[in-house]
Amino acid sequence: MRRHVVAALLAGVCHAASADEAELRKAEQALQQARATNSNELSRHLQMLAAQRAFMGDANGAIAAFDEQPGRTPSADADDVERLTAAKEEDAIEAIVREAGKHQIVILNEAHHVPLHRAFAMRLARELHRSGYTWLACETFQTAPFKQGYLAAADGYYSGEPVFGNFLREAAASGWQMVQYEPLDDTQAGTFEERIERRESGEARNLVKRIFAGHPDAKVFIYVGYSHAMEVPRFGDKGNVWMAAQLRHLTGLDPLTIDQTDMMAHSVPTAEHPVYAAAVNRAQRTSPFVLRAPGGGYEVFGHYRNAMDMQVVHPRYGDDAASGRPAWLRTLAGFEAVDVPAATQSAPHFVYAYPAGQPDHAVPADVVRIEPDKPTPKFMLPQGDYRFVERP
Repeated sequence: MRRHVVAALLAGVCHAASADEAELRKAEQALQQARATNSNELSRHLQMLAAQRAFMGDANGAIAAFDEQPGRTPSADADDVERLTAAKEEDAIEAIVREAGKHQIVILNEAHHVPLHRAFAMRLARELHRSGYTWLACETFQTAPFKQGYLAAADGYYSGEPVFGNFLREAAASGWQMVQYEPLDDTQAGTFEERIERRESGEARNLVKRIFAGHPDAKVFIYVGYSHAMEVPRFGDKGNVWMAAQLRHLTGLDPLTIDQTDMMAHSVPTAEHPVYAAAVNRAQRTSPFVLRAPGGGYEVFGHYRNAMDMQVVHPRYGDDAASGRPAWLRTLAGFEAVDVPAATQSAPHFVYAYPAGQPDHAVPADVVRIEPDKPTPKFMLPQGDYRFVERP
């Protein structure tokens, strides 16, 4: 179907809180200062810059900033090569949907600076909905989303990133019932362990209260960051008991838990898991896959071994020469390239694409940076009508 684009190029003065060129500049300046002073907060500033780059459409730059943190070289277990050699590749979406049929709850994690993970979540949500899953709970939500008739920047922090926004807009159009479950009244009092316990148990209680108490047979897709999907330690064990384990304790339901953060391409090989290169080179796949263990179940490498059920391996997608953007925006997300309207200014600037009829504090569908001395990238957008806004 041909895309219809509303090519209205406006000089914007108001913008969303998350996709914000001023916040990107602040993050860049804070990092420069941290480098100059050898600050022990260098990692925190790199994480903030990674998030801001993701908000502004720079997915590769976000990964590069995060990878620059000291001490981020993962290690392998002694039997990792043996496990990889014995495993068989399966298409990730097909395998997860098949396993999801045996469960009521699917929990998928993400790295908060990696929009690629939201593209995979969008694809998975599409298939889970077709198989009977109807509830979507996301860590990012700070309020019930879409109350204003569109996805607003204030609806959640991470959902202010364009790919996340496109995922949620598609989910809303498909009829998912969306649930906010983060305990927003939590305080920072107590030890680190006490704060984790309050947050994780609060998340699980809210999920029970807002979904399972009234709908005990609900089929729920929960989208979280990192360790919230860990089922181990179990409730009552020593150590931090994360949301997935807390929810299992409260409901008696065994969730299907999936990692997609450890087996992916990075900006430098030293940031990749030691068996990642061997896994993708052997598979020679262009779409995400999982590794089936010979004795049943699925292999999980890295930090989440024995704590999650499955692990997605993302191939090296590379960049798309035609659009100047990461190739997964086309191959995985299914977005289409759209030309950026002719600029009205010569200095470097950003151009935002908003769904037509939505205000500047809505979550944009894409953001690109225009630099006069470099090739102009293309927007990568879902089918629909858009308006475009230029900002310095």
